[in-house]
Amino acid sequence: MKFMVVFSEGMDLSKEVLVTVKGTQTNEFGEKDTIELVTRGNYYYKNNSYYIVYNESRLSGLEGTTTSLKAEPDRVTLNRMGAAEMKQIFQEGVHNQGMYVTSCGSLEMRVLPRKVKVLLDHSGGSIDLGYDIEMGSKKLGYNELSITVKEL
Repeated sequence: MKFMVVFSEGMDLSKEVLVTVKGTQTNEFGEKDTIELVTRGNYYYKNNSYYIVYNESRLSGLEGTTTSLKAEPDRVTLNRMGAAEMKQIFQEGVHNQGMYVTSCGSLEMRVLPRKVKVLLDHSGGSIDLGYDIEMGSKKLGYNELSITVKEL
C-alpha cells in the first residue's frame, strides 16, 4: 500500500515534538544531494488532520521560513511562509502547480508525486514523499522528502 494514514479517534492534540527532515534531490544526471535537519517543532491534530510546524534553518537554505505540513487521508499539503513562500499539494499521481517566491523573485514550480506515505498517530510517526519536480517547463529531477515526528 503506497498511501496509508493512521488517524486516531478522539481528542484534539497539541504538543512540542522533535522533527527530523531528510531531503534528497536527484538531478537529471543521477547526482544526489541530501540534507537533514533535526529541530523542535509543534504537532497538532484537529478536524481529522495532523499538522507539523517547524522553522527552517540556514542548513536548508530557508532560514527565516516556517514550514507547515498538513496530512489528510488522501493528501499532504506543504506550506512555507516567511523569507521563502510556497504551497505544494502532494496527492499521488496528481500534478500540482504553484509559485515559489523568494526575495530574488518568483518561479513557477510543478510536482508530480509518485509516493505519498503517511503513518501518523497521536504519538508521532512519519511522512514519506517521492516526487518529480519541474520549474518553469524544465524537469529538475526527482526529490524524496522524509519527515519524522517523535515525542520529546
